[in-house]
Amino acid sequence: MLAWIGYIHLHLWQEGYSQIPTNGPLFLLDAVGGFILACVLLAWPRPLARLLAAGYTASTLGALIISLTVGLFGFRESISASYVVQSLTVETITVIALIGWTALAASHPQPTTRARHRSLSEAP
Repeated sequence: MLAWIGYIHLHLWQEGYSQIPTNGPLFLLDAVGGFILACVLLAWPRPLARLLAAGYTASTLGALIISLTVGLFGFRESISASYVVQSLTVETITVIALIGWTALAASHPQPTTRARHRSLSEAP
């Protein structure tokens, strides 16, 4: 999902959003951030990484909502623009999934390596 968000932002940046002052560079930064965080979660699926990814996604979603309602850095997005509805959907699902995944992991803590070895050595 994070890579998908990154792809959407990169595609829109290539399709002309790069020409929008302030927002253009932020679209490229968003694309890079999405790809990097997707890789981080694959390599290090820890609660901190999930929370960082959720924060990134929530801020991206928030920026889109602000841009749709009152405008952001002098640019106002339209709900009928390319990928807006898809972005709203993907980003909302991603935030919910990341927060849910983090909460689920927190409710089922993994035993430490030492405790795991001790319980294995005590097994009959």
